[in-house]
Amino acid sequence: MRTEELLQKGERLRSRSDYGGALRRFRSALRLSLRNNDTEGALHCHMAAGDMSRMLGRYKDALTHYSDALVLSRKIGDKSLQSDAAIGMGLALRGMGLWRDALRCFGRAGRHLTGENDLPGKAFLCWAEAGAWRYRGLPLKAIELLKETLSISKRLKDREMEGFSLNALGGASRVAGLNRESLRYYERANRIFTGRNDSFGKAYSHCGIGNAYRMYGDYGTAMSHFRKALVIYKRIGDIVSSAYTLWSIGQNYTMLGRTKLSERYYLRSRELFRKTGDVRGMVYFHLGMGQECIQKGEFKKASGLLKKSLETAAEYGFLLEQCHSRQLIRYLDRVKSGKVLTPPTSSCYNRLGVNIRFDGVPFNIP
Repeated sequence: MRTEELLQKGERLRSRSDYGGALRRFRSALRLSLRNNDTEGALHCHMAAGDMSRMLGRYKDALTHYSDALVLSRKIGDKSLQSDAAIGMGLALRGMGLWRDALRCFGRAGRHLTGENDLPGKAFLCWAEAGAWRYRGLPLKAIELLKETLSISKRLKDREMEGFSLNALGGASRVAGLNRESLRYYERANRIFTGRNDSFGKAYSHCGIGNAYRMYGDYGTAMSHFRKALVIYKRIGDIVSSAYTLWSIGQNYTMLGRTKLSERYYLRSRELFRKTGDVRGMVYFHLGMGQECIQKGEFKKASGLLKKSLETAAEYGFLLEQCHSRQLIRYLDRVKSGKVLTPPTSSCYNRLGVNIRFDGVPFNIP
């Protein structure tokens, strides 16, 4: 079978969100390209295999493929593909929580994007950068970039990019405390991806809608959407998104005071965060379990978990997660000292310009 045929089969599987099957085809195509000394073919295979590895949470494999693609794109002098490879590397690093390194990759990619013909690349780059700034803890900056992405995608009539822009806007809006806007963006994305029969986009929007309803305190509706997302993620093998959905279910149960169930889902999320090497995900695990231990009166264990979340968030520069950790630690200190449980100041959130209010435990972490 020729390289082109394997690539076409892989693309068909990718379009059906069968990332594991697509990756196998792309790797077969890569071996054939290397055997035939087909530099351009190998370049495209590395890019495709990098994308699929990233979607499956295999970030180190993705980085290897993107790095090889970058070398080959420089060899043939294709600046557009150099940009794509650099963005891919940035997305893999972002998935690992390394937002600083990701932004450096995105900066390199941006130098190759100039002119009207690069609008699709510019939209993709803005979307990618927005995610890094959200990880940094600056969702308002992310929203600004995503609105630009949304505008370009509408101009290009690119419904797929429009849907992903809306999903990302939903997430950035939620962590900024803009719950109404978050739900609206996710619902718009869901309509687009349902119409396109895009499994990944549909699952992502269901998880987002679930989180939006969780923030409104409608935990039953939230759970319904989380379940829909999990079913799809399991079918397509997306452990990255599954991990955050499992954590969200744990948080849902935390808000309901059902500590046994919340612990079960937090532990399941930890298993996947560890598998993908997602340090930011581990911060959320410690935050969730810390709250659960406060609810059970296990204050010493809660203190250790929350200190761990703060240490990791500070080490990697996650500003919002540092705020969450500090608020819960201060609250726990007041509980242990027997002081009146007036909520700690929200000045940490105010400095970031986000509309988040801490009212004690359980704290509905956005």
